[in-house]
Amino acid sequence: MDVAAGAGRPERVALVSGTSDFGSGFERLIRVPDELRMMKAVLAESAGYTIHPESRLNPRAGDLESSFRRAARGGDDGPPPDVLLFYYSGHAVELSRGRLTIAAADSEKDKGETLVSLDTLFELLVETGEPRPREVIILLDACQAGLAVARLEQRVAEERLRGTRLPVLSAIGAIDRLREAKQLHFVDSFAAALRTTKAEDTEQYLSMERLGTELAARMAKLVGDEGPPTPELLYAFRESKAFLNPRYLGDKQVRRPLEAADSTGWAFCGRGKAVGAVVAYLQGTDPGGLLVTGAAGSGKSVLLDWIHTGAKGVALPPGPDAPEPAPEGCLDLLMDVRGMTPEVAAWSLSAAFPVTEGDARDPQAVVEAVAREAARRTLRLCFDSVDASPTPDALHTSLLAPLAALDNVRVVMAGSQVPPDFAGREVDLDGPEFFAEGDVEALVAHVLRHRRDTNWAHLDQQAVDDIARATAQAAGRSWLRAYLFAVSLSSEDPAKAQVRADRTTADLFLERLRSLDEDEPQWALDLLLPVALAQGEGLPDDGRLWAAVVAEASGRRVSVGELAHVQELAREFLAAPEGGMHGHGWRFQGSPQAEFLVRDKGEAVAHAAFVAALAARLPKRASGGRDWTAADRYTREHFAHHARLAGLLRDYLVEPEFLLMMNSEALNRALILIQEGAGDWVAHVRRLCTELNRADRTDGNTLSRLALLAQVHDLPELARRACEAAIGWQPSLTYHDGPARSVHCVPGGGELLVDDEGEVQHRSASAQPTSWQRLALTWRRDLVTTTSLVDVGGPALLAGEASGRAWIQRMDGEGQEFDDLELDCPLVACRMNEAGLLFAGTEGWQWRQAGVNGPVVPRDRLRFGGATAAVCEGVPHVAARTAREVTVWHADGTFQHTYRPEQKLGLTAIASDDEGVYTGAGDGTVVWRSWDGAWVEDVTRHTSQVTQLHVHTGPDGPLLVSAGKKGDIRLTPLNDGGRPYDLVLGLDVTSVDVDARGQLVVGTSAGVVRITR
Repeated sequence: MDVAAGAGRPERVALVSGTSDFGSGFERLIRVPDELRMMKAVLAESAGYTIHPESRLNPRAGDLESSFRRAARGGDDGPPPDVLLFYYSGHAVELSRGRLTIAAADSEKDKGETLVSLDTLFELLVETGEPRPREVIILLDACQAGLAVARLEQRVAEERLRGTRLPVLSAIGAIDRLREAKQLHFVDSFAAALRTTKAEDTEQYLSMERLGTELAARMAKLVGDEGPPTPELLYAFRESKAFLNPRYLGDKQVRRPLEAADSTGWAFCGRGKAVGAVVAYLQGTDPGGLLVTGAAGSGKSVLLDWIHTGAKGVALPPGPDAPEPAPEGCLDLLMDVRGMTPEVAAWSLSAAFPVTEGDARDPQAVVEAVAREAARRTLRLCFDSVDASPTPDALHTSLLAPLAALDNVRVVMAGSQVPPDFAGREVDLDGPEFFAEGDVEALVAHVLRHRRDTNWAHLDQQAVDDIARATAQAAGRSWLRAYLFAVSLSSEDPAKAQVRADRTTADLFLERLRSLDEDEPQWALDLLLPVALAQGEGLPDDGRLWAAVVAEASGRRVSVGELAHVQELAREFLAAPEGGMHGHGWRFQGSPQAEFLVRDKGEAVAHAAFVAALAARLPKRASGGRDWTAADRYTREHFAHHARLAGLLRDYLVEPEFLLMMNSEALNRALILIQEGAGDWVAHVRRLCTELNRADRTDGNTLSRLALLAQVHDLPELARRACEAAIGWQPSLTYHDGPARSVHCVPGGGELLVDDEGEVQHRSASAQPTSWQRLALTWRRDLVTTTSLVDVGGPALLAGEASGRAWIQRMDGEGQEFDDLELDCPLVACRMNEAGLLFAGTEGWQWRQAGVNGPVVPRDRLRFGGATAAVCEGVPHVAARTAREVTVWHADGTFQHTYRPEQKLGLTAIASDDEGVYTGAGDGTVVWRSWDGAWVEDVTRHTSQVTQLHVHTGPDGPLLVSAGKKGDIRLTPLNDGGRPYDLVLGLDVTSVDVDARGQLVVGTSAGVVRITR
């Protein structure tokens, strides 16, 4: 049977699992962890899914079946969701014709009983009398996934012929029936398709057909070994509600205050002058914006609602002295920017004023889109709750003020504070021009007369007016206080009613909540505290987090029925969940009410309970730690805020995955507020997160980069944990006293480095990793500008100086100066090969063979920036680069040719081997050209300027070692059959070398890093 949606039932749940390590017969899939992280993020962020707690990496076959069973049939934690999405990434095997199985961590390829049959999973969806989801989506990211889709299509047809009732079922296979899936192809394309599938703003859900079309179009842009991959699709027979349309506006044209219901007695009273001022501005031509200000409870939002509903022709209930409804069409858009940064507000506004894909979060791009529309017609825009933005000043400066400055655009804002440099008109609802106590009296009287079950309905008008006047005086200028007073009075005996002017709004509100259950006055306060604490869009409407916070804060174990009961009793104070682009979960209608509850409990204690509830919902890893990758959207966006207010945030800053999974903007704001100065270790964590967010986070090595940056910022415990969790390369910061200009691996072990001041440091093979000693340089006289490591009866440093001098020194101190050189300029290269030595400066170069220097070969027009030498077919060759060209000579100075590499920016690095010359450029490209200039080949490409280029000969043959300034390092085999290797370090790179074991030693802006891979 199908289960009808109801209170406590989760709406959308995704079971996201995959396998990277298998039993015998299967190749390891190293990118599956990345695919799961990406899929969890996109489903939670873009599609509103809660990630099922049993979503796992490397589940065993039995665990995979049981987790699917619990997700599809429900379990101890409640009924199944309305919509279940199952994503699996891993290997798939066809056991018999058309029957596909998927491999788990304990699966062996030649043992069919260790594999998981898709037929077995399908049987869990067939009607058996147990609860099931209304809709199921299966995403299979595996080779031959098309076979699975075909098999599901066959099974659906068979069951329909039998008359079986099935869930609404859709399936997408990452690849067609006979081909192999490429890792990350499907996840990348699916994530983009969810954001860009076309749909009208009147459609609440994305069409599966349109989503499939967009997915196929995006995958068609990818390159595969056999051409672009093609997904296989099975569409549901009925309308799908799997994916919300991010552009959906909902059925309601306008926002209405919740108290504007028949049973509350509320009506819009008075305030004609304030309404008139706002409407006059909207219909006028005054430059700049208009700001509606007032303290909490002054009625700013309700005033805007009155104008907006009138503009849309659906006015709110009018009370005594209410102004005429605002003219239809006088306001085009009302947007609540509560909790929005400038980027999020721009994205929301782009729904009405479309921009180019990728620019929706750019405030300037959205302002330009509004300007284009304003060239055709006058636009009237209103933004509520500006002061409730986490960055109200930035929101005003980057978005609202530029909009108000546009010709033909009227902008109304509402907030309790006037933004800096605001130049428009202010309507102060608390000021004498716009506040009239008689308007508040009218509201109190109307509530007393018209509220459902009021005891004042038949009292004479004079008595009602008298109590209303006294109540309004006690309420001051707060419409909220007056309304709460009136609600409380309405149930009292009029003969005994007394106005207590000394009672605060908080007292009255809390008393009202206590009256909801006279036998247990604390009941409603305990149950509503989670709603008061909730941030952003409010509590998720499935009720699970709500119940968990109640349990942590009060010890109460509440049922779904109790939550529904308190929701009904407190409906006048709560904003119920709404769908659509501007939708939200459970939250209080007014922020002061939430503050009253939190203060009553104690802020730190209340938020500590919320933190404990959020943390308890996370699954545990085998190590005992929390699995932050399973954090739902609310946790990722708001955990840091709750932890800060609880005084607990510092406790979580040593957990690497916590830093990675939290919303970066929210975490940064929280860290700023708790750091105790630039030297505080929290400030170091904040800088680490900022740097980490600039780097690639899709290559599977984010934890490795985090471990390195933690060492750079002196965060040893965070570094240790990140290293333990990292599955890629392992970093060790061995030198941290300043930038390293160049590094060299010494044969037999140990390293040399040239620091930023030209000093040379040495670490011997037997020394501790961080034990560096300054090398005494006998012949050094000036700044060292270039170095190379050579063998002259032992490892030796060959160095050139800014004065044109050059020298060589072994580790034992023996060496010599080449005092007969004639290069009176800074040296840019000193190289040795089996034929001789090359000394190159900015003005020319010399070749030294058998102790004799050749003539100086001068530059032509531009200065040399680097040089290299190699022996080709028995003849030593020299190549020198300028910023634009490369010139080739024989070592005796005989000119061969000059060429200009087809690289877009200037040349920045040069290297060579016996076959040709390699050049690196500012555009990140590396190009090879044969010594005779006849052959050209693109070798590799970096994301930034090439800073390092040399040929390393190791046990597996020659490698081209190259690096980009922004940290991407490549090892490119120069013989057939070799496997390239690349990594993104996360620091600026100046130099790279490879030791005898094939491990990397990297000179960076922070020092020397050893990479174990």
